[in-house]
Amino acid sequence: MTDAQTLIDLSYLELMADGDDFMKKTMLDMLIEEMPPEIEKLRGAYLSQDFVALKDVAHKMKSTLSFVGNDAMTEANATLELIGKEATDMPRAAQHLEVMEERFTLVFPALQAESAKLD
Repeated sequence: MTDAQTLIDLSYLELMADGDDFMKKTMLDMLIEEMPPEIEKLRGAYLSQDFVALKDVAHKMKSTLSFVGNDAMTEANATLELIGKEATDMPRAAQHLEVMEERFTLVFPALQAESAKLD
């Protein structure tokens, strides 16, 4: 089993919450709510071959991912944004989208567990 510590690094979130557990929980719950539809939007942009949407969604996800602290997701997202900006090589986006989706299935429960600790 993968340790939650290797999946997520909440140090930036903790810095932003400044020791306030209510704020930390609020921010975690916002991530939990916002990430699934954003991942779906990335998939939709890829499937419709929409470079502009791919760039826009990946750009928006940058701040979300900074709070999550999963390097693989952050790197894959940055590449997706670049592919969208350059409007070339949509086939290459598939592998990075796959990383995003695979990591998300691991990261999401870890975020939920961290939020539950603050209940």
